[in-house]
Amino acid sequence: MLSDAETKGGAGIAASRLAEALQRSGHRVTRIVHLASGQDHSWNTVSLDSTSWSWMPSLTRTILPFQIRNIFEMQSAQNRLDKVMDRLSPDVVNVHNLHSYGARRAGWSVGLVKICANRAPTVWTLHDMWSFTGRCAYSYDCQKFLNGCDATCPTPTEHPALAPKKIAQAWDSRRQLLSTHHALVAAAPSRWIAQQAQAGLWGSHRVEVIPYGLPLNVYRPLDRALAREALGIHVRGPVLMLAADDLAVRRKGMNVLLEALRFVSHRPLTLLTMGAGSLAHSENEILSFDLGYVQDEHRKILAYNAADVLVHSAPVDNLPLVVMESIACGTPVVAFAIGGLPDLVRAGQTGWTADRISAPALARAVQRAVDDLEHGKDLRPTCRQVAVTEFDMELQARRYLNLYDSLGHIPYSLSS
Repeated sequence: MLSDAETKGGAGIAASRLAEALQRSGHRVTRIVHLASGQDHSWNTVSLDSTSWSWMPSLTRTILPFQIRNIFEMQSAQNRLDKVMDRLSPDVVNVHNLHSYGARRAGWSVGLVKICANRAPTVWTLHDMWSFTGRCAYSYDCQKFLNGCDATCPTPTEHPALAPKKIAQAWDSRRQLLSTHHALVAAAPSRWIAQQAQAGLWGSHRVEVIPYGLPLNVYRPLDRALAREALGIHVRGPVLMLAADDLAVRRKGMNVLLEALRFVSHRPLTLLTMGAGSLAHSENEILSFDLGYVQDEHRKILAYNAADVLVHSAPVDNLPLVVMESIACGTPVVAFAIGGLPDLVRAGQTGWTADRISAPALARAVQRAVDDLEHGKDLRPTCRQVAVTEFDMELQARRYLNLYDSLGHIPYSLSS
């Protein structure tokens, strides 16, 4: 499994859960990464951090222009991956995110995928749109990825940033990779990302929808009152939870949510936030409780269980883990009906959706949720049932193993 980060970020966590489930299924997994966690895991870890030009004094490396350093680092990563592939001789390669930590720091590019595809059957898990755009993880309303991204990209400075003059070349590098390696297969966590991929550069490739898996023995319902007591939350009215790695990132839509709260008539409310950054609001009778960035998994589970509802206000998203984790803990979700959210948020079972991307529409969905919950509508049992039926890590592993097996050249046979 090739990825930029081993365990950090949504894609790193999702890849780690898959690796753990594959290991438990009796298979040997090696994680090839740029940013290793430094912890012990059930899988083996190999870092592609720059070593091939360690002969150069560190001061010289520091003062070199970024473009020159990037060329050295890119070649270093590719050379190291070649050697790792020689040593491992893998039966199958599963590529995950390459851009979050490696694109600028280690020169990671689709050239690494080419090395993988030349050595073994290769599956690329599409955590976002990066594999078929010129640089962006999400294109929002931009459709340039369909025919060719270029210097007129509307968001070149957003993560993962790329100089406008390089975007056309980056898109073309993906086009060349996918047009010359027809056996590359995509694993799409949501139906939406599968549709986007096949409308773009993955159009002539096999794309299989395989949702993420969760450790359901960990993410599970707990007593809500005890969860609130453990976190020290003093409740005033329904508790709305907001969760993201970074609450300030535009894609998380927190500004839309804060505006939406002005249109929610119910008072008082408690706003429970989990993630880096903070949210400032001036609404009367809204008590804010900020957990900050939470790494401890037990504390995350307490937070999900302490909330009456999770509000996910992202205007674009694939299959967000925070939504899956919340549902697994029995806490229903309010979200926009965009991206992969309709796969997760279902009326009468797991939550409520807003019919358009706007603050008033989100406010109406939040208001429906609060009214339903106050009138005794309990979605906790159905949330948990959906999670048990569809989110199990072992189910995800079986689906991946069946996909790997179908690619041929794999020395084992699997039952469905």
